[in-house]
Amino acid sequence: MTLTAVVADLDWLVEYWPDLVEARLPMATPRPWRQQALSDRARDERDHQARIERDERSHLAIGESPAPVDVAILQTVLDVLVRADDLAAALAAPTLCPTLPPPGFGDLDARPYLAYAAARLHELGDEWADWAEPVVHRMYEQVARALSMVYDGQALDVICPWCRGVTPETPAGGATTWSVVTLPGDQVAIVCSGVCEPPQREVGTWWGGRPCWPMPDWERLAKRLRTNETRGTIGS
Repeated sequence: MTLTAVVADLDWLVEYWPDLVEARLPMATPRPWRQQALSDRARDERDHQARIERDERSHLAIGESPAPVDVAILQTVLDVLVRADDLAAALAAPTLCPTLPPPGFGDLDARPYLAYAAARLHELGDEWADWAEPVVHRMYEQVARALSMVYDGQALDVICPWCRGVTPETPAGGATTWSVVTLPGDQVAIVCSGVCEPPQREVGTWWGGRPCWPMPDWERLAKRLRTNETRGTIGS
């Protein structure tokens, strides 16, 4: 993976980190899937984590609610925080930069470590990007799944602006042909399954001869769709 792609994943993690931290609390926007019923043991663990949260409020905490936290989301927060700290520390020595202090007691903010890692990778170049890629990808995959942003195989209710649909005779933009696919290496992407010929500048990459937009390209892709809707034009 290129340096640009790895740094883009780190930037994405920085951007969505507040959403992940907020999602651990019950007042956050519910995730779309149905929550499983908790066993008595799981419920006790959840309530124990809630008591810890009340005693260890951080500047990212939302209010002072005594409500329990989502244990799975909190575990993701802690896992990614540890990975980000370890990654930043590993990149400090080869760049002769001071190591960031580890997270303090109750500190749930991974953004300084993610931003630090991105800056050090810019200094070190592509060789170190290849080394960091598995760790970075693992973190973004964890966060994306925790935020319900991964739906392997799910069709998207979006009309492709560059597609002639499922056959060459289908009018331009005449079908919803996008779906979320997990590619080899656990790379999550949107793939168009229609007769699609977007301009090269609009394509993230290609997979199986089809235009493909990995997760780091999704924000840019969404902006493109909003622009088309605003202008009322297709395929420009």
